[in-house]
Amino acid sequence: MTRLTTEDVKALSDRLSDFEAGLREVTGLGLRELAMGTVAQPPVCVPLHGTRVAAVPVTSGEGAIGGFSDCVAAILGHLGCDAWVTAQPDVRGIQEAYDGGAEVVFLADDFRFIALNTRNGRCVDDDPATADGYVTALEAAAGSLFGRDVLLLGLGPVGRAAARRLVSRGAAVEVVEPDEARLHAALDVGLKVQPVTLAAGLSRCDLIFDATPAADLIDAADVSAGTFAAVPGLPSAFTPAAQAVLGARHIHEPLAIGVAVMAARALV
Repeated sequence: MTRLTTEDVKALSDRLSDFEAGLREVTGLGLRELAMGTVAQPPVCVPLHGTRVAAVPVTSGEGAIGGFSDCVAAILGHLGCDAWVTAQPDVRGIQEAYDGGAEVVFLADDFRFIALNTRNGRCVDDDPATADGYVTALEAAAGSLFGRDVLLLGLGPVGRAAARRLVSRGAAVEVVEPDEARLHAALDVGLKVQPVTLAAGLSRCDLIFDATPAADLIDAADVSAGTFAAVPGLPSAFTPAAQAVLGARHIHEPLAIGVAVMAARALV
């Protein structure tokens, strides 16, 4: 997935309530319910309400993305957590979070975005949390994944995690991955996916998991009234015209679902 920009983050913060309304329309689940259903089946009650959670800005590498930590804290507050952004970044911010009673600390650099439970040491990575949360959303939208054909675009970290989760939920996963080395690496470790061309996959699958950073691969003519798309990253593989046809069935928000699942997993 591509690195978020300050403009991306502002857009996410501004449309959080609208995104959740669309998510509930298509899946019947809000962010809290989706996160709890991702953590365990049947869903478990996770003590999110009132839990102290800190988002720590990190300035290493390319530096902190403007508004990123504020957006994370806003999502956590939306879930009912007592969330805040530390005044200090980096190690000083971690110390501030711990001294302030944070049970969970969220922090990200150029390579990792994690939630760390300060009480029990549990560390939750964003990639599988996001993948698993979006699979939960796709499953709820479809009613079931058992025996269903799902088209997966990409076998990067999120795509591989999504493939494992999809297979565990009974889906038959068809994958489009132009990088032969990446494809063979996934097959060599026993990932149960069937390589296909994009055209072949679209002809058979109305459930699509987009884990590629490539834009505008799927147009309006490629989707139907029965198509559901789980799109965790930016940009979307769906053209604006395809997104317009899908409406809320284009489940797309690159931060909120991942943060919700991360928080739930860190606290379960």
